[in-house]
Amino acid sequence: MSDALALIAHDLKNALGGLESELAQLIDEPSPVMAQRAHLHCAELRRQFIQFLTVYGARNGGLSALCEDESPHGLLQALQRVWSVKLQMADSPVRITLQPQTDADRPPAFWYFDHRLVQLALDAAIHNAVRFARSQVELSVTERDGWLVWVVHDDGEGPGSEDPGQAHATGLGTALAEAVASAHTLRERIGQTRLRHVPGQGTTFTLELP
Repeated sequence: MSDALALIAHDLKNALGGLESELAQLIDEPSPVMAQRAHLHCAELRRQFIQFLTVYGARNGGLSALCEDESPHGLLQALQRVWSVKLQMADSPVRITLQPQTDADRPPAFWYFDHRLVQLALDAAIHNAVRFARSQVELSVTERDGWLVWVVHDDGEGPGSEDPGQAHATGLGTALAEAVASAHTLRERIGQTRLRHVPGQGTTFTLELP
């Protein structure tokens, strides 16, 4: 087993142990708060497992994007709603917002992309951003020079800042986003990801699709 797979397996084992303990407490002392916490941990395990299967498939047989006519802004709105609920349940100070749009940066109503894969990639990017953010993660999408550009920006400290999740970081989210980007092609153009750090101003993740 590779080091990355071993780390992921160890992380999932620990998470399952924590979930088992929380469920055991619920048997003896039913608690809405404990039930919410167990639900969050269960959802996190499912997210990690799906990411692992997607990356594993990409490395062993290639990842194919099944593109359909989708609403870019609609996907961001759905992610913003889901993450707002997650953060509220976790009593997190971080808030997820959508960048205000003007006529100049308004995204196209529809674009051809694989909704499931792009959702997985953006979900991973938001998860990473929330780890570093001080108070806000901002989402946006726009068209730029024939590319659909998704942006996830956090207001954390940027390079050199402490990562509260470093002990359990596997790099799985980054690998997933890169695989999803590469699966989207249009003639000679291939999707790509970028990560830009600005000291004191946070980090910007960009997913660009042709």
